Amino acid sequence: MRALDDTICAVATPPGEGGIAIVRVSGPRALEVARGLLRNADGSGVSLEPRYATFVKVVNPRNNRILDEAIAILMVAPRSYTREDVLEIQCHGGRAAANAILDAVLSMDVRLAEPGEFTLRAFLRGRIDLIQAEAVADIIHAETAESLKIHERLLQKKLSEEVGEWQRKLGDALVHLESYLDFPEEELELQGARELTDSLKVAASRMREKLGSYSWGRTARDGFRVAILGLPNVGKSSLLNALAEEERAIVSPIAGTTRDTIEIKINALGAPIHLVDTAGLRVSSDEIESEGVSRARRAANEADLLLMVFDGSRELAPEERDEARLLAERGSFLAVVNKTDLGDHAANAVEEILGIQPLKISAKSREGIELLLGALRERAWSGEGPTTEDPLTRLRHRNQVSAALERVELGISLLESTDYADAAANELQAARRELASLLGWGTPEEIVDRIFEEFCIGK
Repeated sequence: MRALDDTICAVATPPGEGGIAIVRVSGPRALEVARGLLRNADGSGVSLEPRYATFVKVVNPRNNRILDEAIAILMVAPRSYTREDVLEIQCHGGRAAANAILDAVLSMDVRLAEPGEFTLRAFLRGRIDLIQAEAVADIIHAETAESLKIHERLLQKKLSEEVGEWQRKLGDALVHLESYLDFPEEELELQGARELTDSLKVAASRMREKLGSYSWGRTARDGFRVAILGLPNVGKSSLLNALAEEERAIVSPIAGTTRDTIEIKINALGAPIHLVDTAGLRVSSDEIESEGVSRARRAANEADLLLMVFDGSRELAPEERDEARLLAERGSFLAVVNKTDLGDHAANAVEEILGIQPLKISAKSREGIELLLGALRERAWSGEGPTTEDPLTRLRHRNQVSAALERVELGISLLESTDYADAAANELQAARRELASLLGWGTPEEIVDRIFEEFCIGK
């Protein structure tokens, strides 16, 4: 983890052409950078009023050559994103101007920021907690309105406030328990013990409910992986193109055309779906096609859902029946009978083998595609709405809440007998530590570093 006593800089906008680019500087030398780089229109030194936009000329401090005209904004600690002095220079978009200004800043005893380092400083200086910091990264990567809404609420501390409320309930219980342990000669009143366990059970119930939101939250954040599987020439690539509403995969009557996995993303009514088209499943003497089949099977193992495609224009082949049974044993799946515009010869056999009624579609005419999209959305969202507005979206969140809940439930069990009040107190203290780690307080440094590696440079 980097020290906080140096000054960092980075281009905070994506590379490439655009209206503006932003060069961000944070740290104790930000004011000195402003004095060295920025000039008024007449060439005189600039006096920046904090939090106000000022038109400036940016010069190279080594030779006073004008690099660009820009807008400069100074934010003085602690009223800034990082709680340090921060200078933002909004120059013309494109790589050249921003890189020239960045090079000039780097010549002034300032180093290039690492990915997420501005947000890391905001976290380390207590402006945001770790859940909020993760929400910043997830907002940047959000692909759907649902994901954006969830992570904006996380950034506004909605989940953090819930965690804080759980901590307060545990803290109140610990105060009661520790008073009892300090004065063992004064027996804990039965009514007080009941109130104590009732309060803890309320906290445990809310944690349990929050854990139930993880499937929804994970889908909103990471998307839902669907592997499209089937024998050659059943119309997998045509189906991919129909779902994507564009020609993404090559379609050919020649068996074995698709030899590698092709992945696309679609938004099915708010659900980010990752569709993976795969090579047709069959035994082949062709080395390249065999590798494609191996990749198809790996895609099946990594998918949240298998979309098994059958050709409705013909009867099922014996090997197709065997593959269907094997794939169905691996987990969640949907069965689709394609090419229904050419016949309906496979649906009954598919239902008999898999025990579910297949969806009948025609990728060519788009018949049944909307119905299939609805089914994918239902599977992606586990067939339910969210149990809370602020679901757990990361595995780290789920694991920490689960660990805390386990400790609380054990503490409640121990409290059923006051003979174990000391052990119960230890469990509640451990639960509070788990929740504190969820917020980032006491989280191991390597975990914090790994989280901030997900960020882009400049944020």
